[in-house]
Order: sequence, then structure tokens, then C-alpha cells
Amino acid sequence: MAADYTAVPISIWDGTAANTDIFARANYIFDAPLSFEKLHAAWIEVLRARPITQARVRRSKTAPSGLEYHVYTPEGLERYLERQSTAPDHLKDFFCLDQSKRSFTEYSPALNRSAEGSRGIFVADAPHPEDDKRCTYYNAVGSFDELLNSDRPVLTTQVTRFNDATIISYTFNHLMGDIFAIKDTFNGLSDALYGKPIAPWKQLGEDPFADYGPGGKLAVRFLTRMLWDVKYARPESTMSPKYVFLPDTEINRLMQEARHDLIAVEEKRKKEGKPLQTPLKIGRSNVIYAWVLKHSHEHLGPEEISTPVTIANARGRPPTGMSPNPEEILPHNWWNGSYLASLPSLKVREIREMSLGELALLVREGTDAGSSPESAQRIISFGLHNGAWKKPTGKLAFWSPPNHRWSGLTDWRAAGYGKVDLSPARLEGTGPVKLCTIHTSMIMNGTHRDRWACMGDAGGGTWVKGTATESEWRLPTGFGKYPHYQLPTKKATSIDEYRVPEEPLKIKSKL
Repeated sequence: MAADYTAVPISIWDGTAANTDIFARANYIFDAPLSFEKLHAAWIEVLRARPITQARVRRSKTAPSGLEYHVYTPEGLERYLERQSTAPDHLKDFFCLDQSKRSFTEYSPALNRSAEGSRGIFVADAPHPEDDKRCTYYNAVGSFDELLNSDRPVLTTQVTRFNDATIISYTFNHLMGDIFAIKDTFNGLSDALYGKPIAPWKQLGEDPFADYGPGGKLAVRFLTRMLWDVKYARPESTMSPKYVFLPDTEINRLMQEARHDLIAVEEKRKKEGKPLQTPLKIGRSNVIYAWVLKHSHEHLGPEEISTPVTIANARGRPPTGMSPNPEEILPHNWWNGSYLASLPSLKVREIREMSLGELALLVREGTDAGSSPESAQRIISFGLHNGAWKKPTGKLAFWSPPNHRWSGLTDWRAAGYGKVDLSPARLEGTGPVKLCTIHTSMIMNGTHRDRWACMGDAGGGTWVKGTATESEWRLPTGFGKYPHYQLPTKKATSIDEYRVPEEPLKIKSKL
């Protein structure tokens, strides 16, 4: 029998430890019960057109990254689907859980529908960890070793249906790609539901970062350490993840306030004789990050120094030598373009004293400087030289001195998840199905403290997730000034407690 798969090399940037060490869980909550059968059939259609979405990851003797995908051939894919039809629930790569005996709000209070936008800003508890596992990643791969040595794919999907909402959860190793890879996966699902043809991805295995690695023509030589090599560990026992919802009405007010602040900033710069870009510009994401910085630093002393960081993407902020047109880099999004961009260090009192607009402008200008073509080239080259999974040096590019505080925010808004249309999958009735909430979590080395994610726009506003101590969440000068929606005290004790038995999903083989 011929091999069930074709080997496809994994790019050297995808195969750095910064990506292989992270398993991301992205949970998208839609405002109606959806059909398991329709979603499963759509998943199979996407899989047959783009089998790399269920590829296995293996060691490679030939790929520069030391890793390769094993992508199913058409015959191998049909045999895989046959095996999946009898796999136990925790090993199903597309797993459905019917929880229609209860409401989504019994699982999580972090829900907002457009009609509820009048609630204003609020903070909501994350789901109970045990319930979260059952409802979003019961079938997920838990470690990179498991991914390398088991018959599990780089991406798993779980669909959990409540009586008033449906979660579609993706768990994936970050070597697979970033927010744009997940957006393309969603778009494929939507196209299949609408009966549109699924375009196969071309040029898989091509490496957009090959020239930035050791020996490449765009590699940067490191004569000294780029930043600081540090070991970073902070206790997690007191950490508590929560969701923050900012309605559009409040963000519009913040945007108006911030733009008004820029008038004073312009006058100040003119008096100081600084070069002036007129008019000064800030965007929604800049203002949201500035708002988060102001609230998340309230527990710190005024003279403490903070170095914020954010995540940039080579699709929009390419390194020197890379095309500014993403479609000229690769014709698909199954690759990682994310890299870290450091912003200017500030004393905590400066963060407090700055107007919202001035801080938002610092975020924008700092992001521009930290993700300039030259900065991106240095950051990516450093990662490829020192963080390769195949041969790591152990050096860590850290963005601040050890005595600085830091906080990081990753921004998913550019993916535009709120535009995803899964209306044909509605279980009953007609009408649009809308994304109303986004949840996320990550399995990673190191602390989750001070990590923030602007997950996107849904339900009439923007969702932000962060991790801090309970006392920090309750500070009356910070997040404590907003309503706090808590989890219900009753917790599910097993996966079967609220489960509604469902018929096995059928697969039409093409063998």
C-alpha cells in the first residue's frame, strides 16, 4: 500500500520554540444553536480540499526547521475519516458535545449580544477550568511531545451546543499559523455551508523566512546580545483570568476623548520644536491598549518602570526584503507572521499622568518603531538563529531589563472574526447567526500574568482577556470600578452531567 501521506516541510519561523511551545485555544461563541451534522459535513469538505488542516507533525531529516507535516493523500484521508468514525470522544479530531439542557450563561457569564450593549463596560469571570476543558478542548492535544509522537493533528475542533448559543473551539499548535490561519479555516467552513467550492491552498511548504535564517542573504549578524538573556518565572497560584467587554458606544466615547487629547499633544510638540505629523493619528486598537495599560498598572508604585510590548505581523509590517503585499509572500495563510514589538519604557506615574490620547499615540508610534522593517528583520533573525526547534541556543530575546515590569497585548481585531457567516448551520429556523463572544486560553511555558489579548469585535463591542490577581481585578481605581459578573456557584462534575445523547455523525467515504 502506498504511503497515506505526503511530507511537507515546516518553515523555519513556524518551527521556532516561540511557536512550538504554545498551544492556543480560540473559542468562538455564536448566538444560536447550530447543527452538528451541517458543521461536520462542512469540516469534511474543507478537509478534502485542504488536508493540511489535519496534518500530523513529525521530525524531519531534510527540512531546515527539523520538522515537517505529514499531509494525507486522498486515499489516506478517507482511511483516516473511517478511523475517526469509531474513535473515542477524547480522540475525535472534530468532536461535538450537546449541552442543550443548559444555557451558555451557566457555563460563562462572559456573553454579550448586540441588544445588550447598554450594559456598558463589564468584567466577567472565565469559566471554571474543568467545565472549560469539557466544553472547549476535551479532544485537544496537550503538548508538543504528544503532537510529535501520536496520531493527533496540528488542529482539533470541538463544537459545544447550548440551548441559546454554540461554541466552535479550535485548539492548535502555534507553528500552524496565527489569527489569519484560523480566519481562513472559518472562511472555508462558511463557504462549505453555502455550497461554494473550497479552493485548495497552493505553494504549501514554501518558506517566506528562509533568507532570514543562519546563512541567509537577509540574516542579521549578532556580535552582542540583542537584549537580555533572562530566566523569567512568576507564581501562578494567585492568578485569575477574566474577560473585559467594552461596548462600541463606550469605545466611540474613548476615541472622541483621545482625539481631543491630541490637540494638546500637537501644541506641546510645536512648543518643543519637534517634527510634527499633522494630523496626529490613532486607531481603535491603540486606544484600547492605552485604556488597558492605565487600568492594569493601578496596583504598581508610581516610580516603577514598565515596558509594554505588542505583537506585530509580517503581513502588514514586513521585515526588510519581504514584499509588503501578503499575497506576494504566499497565496495562503497557513504560516506564522507574528513577532514581538517592544514599546518605549515608562514610569507608572507617566502612564497615569498621560492623557488617554497621548498614551494611545505612544502605543501607535512605539508599535511603528518596534515593527519597522529593520526592527522586524533583527527580531526575526534573532529568533531564527537562537530559537530554532532543531537547534536552540538557549538565548532568549527579552525586551526589557530584569528590573522592569512588563505587560503584553496581542491584537486579533485585524482578523475580522465578526464577519464570519455560519447562518446555514442554524439548527432551527432562519435568520443570521452572529458571533457574540470570543474566548481564548493558551498552554505555554512561563507565566500568564500581565498577558492581555484583544480578541476581536463581537456582540456590539470588543472583548479583552487578561490575567491578574483577584486583588488587582478588584482595585476601585482600576477594573474594580466596573460591574463584575461572576460564575454560577454550581459546577458541572462530569462531561455527561448536562450531556444530551446524540446520533453518531456519518461520513460518506469517497473510497
